[in-house]
Amino acid sequence: MMSTTSLLLTALLLLVPMLISYKERLFIAKDLFVAAIRAVIQLIIIGYLLEFVFQLETTWIVLTLIVIIMMNAAANTRKRASSIMRHVFWISFAATMSGAVISLGGVLLTGAISMKPNELIPIAGMVGSNGMIAINLSYQNLDRIFTKEISSIEAKLSLGAAPSLAAKDAIRESIKVAIVPTIDSVKTYGLVSIPGMMTGLIIAGVPPLEAIKFQLMVVFIHTTATIICAFVSTYLSYRQFFNYRHQLIRLK
Repeated sequence: MMSTTSLLLTALLLLVPMLISYKERLFIAKDLFVAAIRAVIQLIIIGYLLEFVFQLETTWIVLTLIVIIMMNAAANTRKRASSIMRHVFWISFAATMSGAVISLGGVLLTGAISMKPNELIPIAGMVGSNGMIAINLSYQNLDRIFTKEISSIEAKLSLGAAPSLAAKDAIRESIKVAIVPTIDSVKTYGLVSIPGMMTGLIIAGVPPLEAIKFQLMVVFIHTTATIICAFVSTYLSYRQFFNYRHQLIRLK
């Protein structure tokens, strides 16, 4: 067991990036400090909450927490969306929930995990986090492409192409860019990095081969969820770059 004193001393490592920020005038020391404090407060709160939930083992509370996780993930995607996009929260929420239902539902059906809170909620958090990143990337890339490829898209529209056809390349590129980091990360597991969940299990004393099983399960879950989140968010949002006359809206 790690002592609180050891943990507090470990926190002193943050002084290194803060000093680098000060010396190089990066102006990120304040953000780093605030982020660290927020992480401590949020994790302590969630720790007490999970202890309470784990004791109850009530299905509806578990499902409610999963919905709250996906709502928070969706809320954190709004600032990455284009200024012309509407209903960003609901689009992102639909995307994260789609990824969660399909990926978590799949492993529940296979029996890899059960409805126990200590199994489902942590994995749901991973799904929400990875889905949020994928959605942010898809929004940013849509905005970039519809700004950069105006001439190409308008040329297709002028030839009679529907918005879905004119934006097909943009949609594909957006989805691809959103999922490439996940795929690249998975490729390096075991060669460059030992993933976080596997590392935590090994430190906790779980045999490495058993830890690998859990890590592979998580890889399959979050990779599937990430692709679904990128797919759903992109297809639900690209149409907002066109007006009701099927004309491309020029971004400022």
